[in-house]
Formats: sequence, C-alpha cells, structure tokens
Amino acid sequence: MSAAPREILRRVIHLSTHVDALPVDWPALGAALRQIDEDGPGDHERAAVNAACSLAGLSPDQAQAAYWLLGDLSDARADLEALPPDDLAELLRELAADGDQEELVIALEVCPHDAPAYVAKLRELVETGDPSDTRPADPAAVRAEQIRALLACPKPGHTLTPGLAAAIVDAMAAWHRLKVETAEQRAIREAFARAHALMGQRGDRDPRTMDAVIKALELQDPGCCARMLAQGGLTMPTPTHCTAEGEPLYSLESLADALGADAGDLVAIAEELEAVGLEVRREAAGRLH
Repeated sequence: MSAAPREILRRVIHLSTHVDALPVDWPALGAALRQIDEDGPGDHERAAVNAACSLAGLSPDQAQAAYWLLGDLSDARADLEALPPDDLAELLRELAADGDQEELVIALEVCPHDAPAYVAKLRELVETGDPSDTRPADPAAVRAEQIRALLACPKPGHTLTPGLAAAIVDAMAAWHRLKVETAEQRAIREAFARAHALMGQRGDRDPRTMDAVIKALELQDPGCCARMLAQGGLTMPTPTHCTAEGEPLYSLESLADALGADAGDLVAIAEELEAVGLEVRREAAGRLH
C-alpha cells in the first residue's frame, strides 16, 4: 500500500483537531444550519454557513475559519471514503497492527458497512443459536460468521468485498482490545511490536533487536531473563544503582566476575553497543539512585 491512505487519514485527524479547537457552540451551530436548510440556503453555501456562524455567536473571522476548515475536513473525509476496497482493507490491517485506537476509529467510521444493521444481524445469529450448546466457541468459526454477517450489511449504494469485510471485522476486534487494555498491557504490546518491527528490519542477531526483545520479555514477565541465565549457570550480581524508572544497574567489575570475563573486554562490547545507539554505560549521578 502506498503512503497516501495513511496520509489522508492523518489529514482527517489533523483537521478534526483544528475544528474541535474552534470557539464554536456546535449544538447552536447545528441548530442554525438546520434552520437555514429549512428556510433555503440562499445564493451561496458560504453565505449560509456564515449566517449560521453568526447566529451561533461567532465573529466574521471565526466564521470564515470555520467555513474553510469544515470544507477541508469534508473533502478529506470524502477522499478517505473513496479509497479502493483493497487499499482500505490494507489500511485497516496496518492500523490494527500498529494499535492506533484513534486512527482505527476514524477509519472504521468511513467503511462502507451499515454498523446498526451489522449489530442487528449478530443479535439475530445469537438469538437463533442453540442455547443448549455450551461448547467453547471456535474463534475461527466465529470470525467467519462475523464476516458473512458483515457482507450482508453494506451501506446503501455501497458493496463490500470479502477481503474488506474480513479487515473490518479484525479492525473492530483490535479496537475493542485497545479500548479495554490496561496501561501495563499497552506497554507490553508496544514493546513486543517494537521488537517484532526491529526483527523484520535488522534481523534477530542485531543487538538493537535483542535489546528490544529482552525489554519486552522483562515487561511481560519481570525477572525472566535472570531466571534463564540462572538455568545456564549464570547468576546476576546485586545491582549497585537503579534508574528513576527502577531499572537495575550493575558495576562493570561485578558483571565481569559474574560472567568470568575480563573487564576490558566488556568495555569493548559496551562501546560496540553504544555505537549502534544503545545506552549501556551510565554515570552514577543525576537520575540514578
């Protein structure tokens, strides 16, 4: 997928942020616009919007800003809605993998499925199911049923492809996971995502990849790395300091003793790691304690 779909999505979010920052009484503006629709918009759309803004208490400059921003936002959303099904499906998969809840919400809003009809279809499936069947649901079978239900619920005038329907179902599941996850779960997920990305970019032997994997494992299961080393006959020394975040730090001499290595060799390794951007050596001052 080209960068264009993600850029369009981010433009929608950027413009939405600016629109939300306008000093506008949106309920009052909406009521004014509805009244103008009932009375007739007059000679020009902009005049109608300006009149509505005036009724909502905006200055002429604020009305002009609101007019242009709302127009740009409408155009950006139209561009997003006009994405080909394959591009929209790939965008949804990318957003789900990245775990970006805000972008997922916006992308799902413009998808060509009728959300209320889909919910009704799912409720119908539940109600017609066998209540005596207490076997655990097969996730693959449930997903397939959700995709079939979604394919039957396009917005009027739109069609859904099987690939896009599958991407929408998976994106909704990802959004739900993001909505209910804790800060700790989010940190673990993001750490593993970073490790996975580095593995794809640099391979599993690159020190940056190994560092990211270790950090992710430690977040998921604190102390697991020390236990794995102990299984191999290595015992980590007692930390001499720790960072403000609680990360333990060890003296060069104690690490050399634990590993049965020469301190000078460890310095050379540390310099190699720092050459690729890893922070290995810390001064026992400042944010350490």
